[in-house]
Amino acid sequence: MKIADKGADIVRITVQGKKEVDACFEIKNTLVQKNLLAADRRAQFEKLDYTEEDYQKELEHIEQVFSPLVEKCKKYGRAMCIGTNHGSLPDRIMSYYGGSPRGMVESAFEFARICRKLDYHNFVFSMKASNPVIMVEAYRLLVAEMYVQGWDYPLHLGVTEAGEGEDGRMKSAIGIGTLPQFALLCSLYVGSVMRK
Repeated sequence: MKIADKGADIVRITVQGKKEVDACFEIKNTLVQKNLLAADRRAQFEKLDYTEEDYQKELEHIEQVFSPLVEKCKKYGRAMCIGTNHGSLPDRIMSYYGGSPRGMVESAFEFARICRKLDYHNFVFSMKASNPVIMVEAYRLLVAEMYVQGWDYPLHLGVTEAGEGEDGRMKSAIGIGTLPQFALLCSLYVGSVMRK
C-alpha cells in the first residue's frame, strides 16, 4: 500500500513457499477491501504430449517472436541475458525434461541457437534456481555443453529467491561459493568470464 501511495501502478510479488502463498491470499483480501486491484496466478505445469513436429513448430514460433529483439540488440550494440529460471520452465521443456538441470540448459540453448543463427553473440547465460544444488548442476551442465559445441559465453551467477537474513546468505554462499573453482575451470576449458 505504501508503494501504491507513492504512485506505483503495478506491484509484482513472487513468493517461495506454501506459507507465503497462504499469506498472499490474506494480503490480496486486504487490498481488495481497500479498493485496490489485486490478481493472483500460480505457476502451473500442464503435461503435454509433443510430437517432433509440434515441438519444432513451437521453436519456430519462438524464433519468429524473439528474432526482432535480437536484431534490435545487435543493431544498437546491446547485451542480453539469456536466463532460465528453474521455477518457470515452459510446459514444452517440462514435458520433455521435467524440472531438471538438463531442461534448464536446453531452454537456454533454444534462445542461444537463435542468437547464433542471427550472428549475435553479445549475451550472457544465467541459470537461476532457488535450490543451490540444482543451480550448480545446471551451470556445470551448461559449461559442459558449451565446451562440446565450442561456444564461449560468459555466465551470470546467482541463487534466485535466496531470501534474506541468515537463510539467504547460506543459500547464496552454497550456490555461488561452490562455483569459484568451477569458474577457474570455465576459464581454462571454455574461456568464459564469470560475472556477478
